[in-house]
Amino acid sequence: MSMASNADQFKQSFREEAREILVDLEAALLELNENAGDGELVGRVFRGLHTIKGSGSMFGFEELAAFTHNLETAFDEVRNGRLEINPELIDLTLGALDQIRAMLEEGAGGAAPADPAACAEILAKVRRLTGIAAGGAGADGGGKTALAAKPCAASGGAVREWSIRFAPGPDLMLNGTSPLLLLRELRQLGGLSVKASMAAVPPLAELEPERCYVAWEMVLATAVSRDAIRDVFIFVEDHCELSIEAVAGPAGEGLADAAAKALDEPRSQSGGRRTYDKPDTATSLRVPAAKLDQFVDLVGELVTVQARLSELAARRDDPEIAEVSEEIERLTSSLRENSMNIRMLPIRATFEKFRRLVHDLARDLGKDVELTIEGADTELDKTVIDQLSDPLMHLIRNSMDHGIEPRDVRAARGKRPTATIHL
Repeated sequence: MSMASNADQFKQSFREEAREILVDLEAALLELNENAGDGELVGRVFRGLHTIKGSGSMFGFEELAAFTHNLETAFDEVRNGRLEINPELIDLTLGALDQIRAMLEEGAGGAAPADPAACAEILAKVRRLTGIAAGGAGADGGGKTALAAKPCAASGGAVREWSIRFAPGPDLMLNGTSPLLLLRELRQLGGLSVKASMAAVPPLAELEPERCYVAWEMVLATAVSRDAIRDVFIFVEDHCELSIEAVAGPAGEGLADAAAKALDEPRSQSGGRRTYDKPDTATSLRVPAAKLDQFVDLVGELVTVQARLSELAARRDDPEIAEVSEEIERLTSSLRENSMNIRMLPIRATFEKFRRLVHDLARDLGKDVELTIEGADTELDKTVIDQLSDPLMHLIRNSMDHGIEPRDVRAARGKRPTATIHL
């Protein structure tokens, strides 16, 4: 496979993962709108934005990554208690997700591009809310955002030193990740001393060209917390060895002394092997829908052939053929059942995406509406779920346009202020 086709494959994988993250982000934001003090939801939003930003940068979506960086910064402020969740921030972030989705699909075939004016307006409002200077993370004059470095004292606390060991796993670079970009992001947090360790590099005959054998020993002087440092590696943490420890040194010990002390510590020799060099235990695979459809079609053809075999066996008085026919019928029936179960998906994802629709329509129409969901774990065939989406959308739009009265009319009729749409 050529490098170009590899790159396209990685980009497509990123698009698929990012689409799922965007759906989860929408759901988390709408929950956060109702529970503004939920720190777990804030962390969920921050991690989603951080993953999109980091992975987007790795796969060449620089504009998307830079735009997302500004939102990530805003939710980092929320996470650290310097900014409060409010409806304006929620609406801005939801609007930003629409632009991120457009950036994601650019060049993927007929998708409408992101609106530079809308992006600039969102960034200006985010900067106003967070107090970030326009020059720090603004537009570059052409409607594109520029990634801003975080100051080492961004948290306003005392600067301290951290010893960091980062050793990429065997599949990290196969996923398109560049370790050097992670180090660059670390450097944005403060003063960074770096030493590359070559201890795991094997003899030339055993070297795998698509694997990174280099590990990095680093000392970072920064005012941010351990969690903020770990967030740099949040989307590769399962594919690497990572340790982050506070550097304990005498009072007044400088960064250079602490770095030398931390980087020169002897480490156990592992013969070029690391703790993650063990069999892959992944329990799920991402399979394109087209391959799944082809598989189901082949099973359908097999069922037809099996029926012909059963008919042939019934016409011939041959016990051996009859026995083989019965065994194939059993196996075919089991395979058919399993293939159909693979296509069964919970309807939750379809139901949940309507929370955003109800939220936006309620705001635009000036109505108070809540969406409640029941039976979301019910499984249906994927093709059925795909066909349900548009009719449900029209039903919800019509019910909010024509079936639910404005606030004052509901109050005059003695109804509860908030209407309910129940799926």
